Amino acid sequence: MSVRNLMNKQKLICDDIISIILILIIGYLAIFFRLIAIMSIVVYPVSTLFLYGIYKTFQWLSNKEMTLTLKIVNFFLGLGYLGFSAFILCLIFSQPSISIAYIIYFLSIPLLLIGIAGSLKGFIVQVYSPLYRKLNILIGFLTLLTTIITIIFAENNFTLCLISLLVLLLLNGIFRSALYLSEYGLSIRKLKNLRFVFIIMNNYQLKIPEEEEIQY
Repeated sequence: MSVRNLMNKQKLICDDIISIILILIIGYLAIFFRLIAIMSIVVYPVSTLFLYGIYKTFQWLSNKEMTLTLKIVNFFLGLGYLGFSAFILCLIFSQPSISIAYIIYFLSIPLLLIGIAGSLKGFIVQVYSPLYRKLNILIGFLTLLTTIITIIFAENNFTLCLISLLVLLLLNGIFRSALYLSEYGLSIRKLKNLRFVFIIMNNYQLKIPEEEEIQY
């Protein structure tokens, strides 16, 4: 088996394990926490629309080939997505029967998966830098532990729990980006390399110009 095929197999193993865990979480919520399960049908797609709105609003910054008219259209389209999704989310979480702690619960579910994914990729996928593999294993376990704690204490310490989850989300974003870039010998210390992260995440084969290559 070639190195590339072995690497792809390792990545697929991680994806399969994460998919199984996601199905188990959905099943658990559907049985024991039906309100959260039902709300998830709306909350997560609308939250995705909110993030997409941010992307559309600032897309013109990274796309130099976009015409002025298209930039304006995308900017206001992004604002429209942001406004609509923010309105729906505020409407949902302002209901008397929905406590503010539900924000923690909905942040915790994807963070659990992110933490598990980071640890699995660090353990299983050997093509990445040994340093960032270890760091992702560490941050993955820390994410799992902290997320479970925030779920337990969400009702009593909302602000602290929210800050903890947001910090973990940022750390996971940084270390996961560094992990993916390390496959191609790129360093996250050079911020412009971040533009390659989404290409790698979409499983496209990345071809790096020689001037972009960075040795660790």
